[in-house]
Amino acid sequence: MKKALVIILGVILLSGCSKNTQFTQDLTGTWFIYKLAYFNVTQANYMADTLTKYTITFTSGGQFTEQNVIGPDTFHNAGTWQFQNSFGQLVMTDTAHVQYSFNANGTFTVLNLTGNSIELLQNGYDRYMRKLQ
Repeated sequence: MKKALVIILGVILLSGCSKNTQFTQDLTGTWFIYKLAYFNVTQANYMADTLTKYTITFTSGGQFTEQNVIGPDTFHNAGTWQFQNSFGQLVMTDTAHVQYSFNANGTFTVLNLTGNSIELLQNGYDRYMRKLQ
């Protein structure tokens, strides 16, 4: 009986590690926002004015960098990220403290994460992102 319990716990732990590895592999890369919605209403004007040149890059080592070009100005930001609550949440911490960062700090609910698309929800804002090739 004890052996069976140890085996079951081992399988659960390994499947959790495997899931973390897959989520990290899926997240790693450079992303752009192709759609932004606020409480299910598409924010096309905001996208056109401020997010058409926004990118965020996640590394497998838990770092992220952001870049956004608005008019003549280019903004850069950096920080750390980690998954929490069985990978249902992505926590990003801004370490550069850039005032005009789009993501910067916060906890995002991961609604969808596949190899080339992610959907993140925070405070009513739904970010639909695709990975740059």
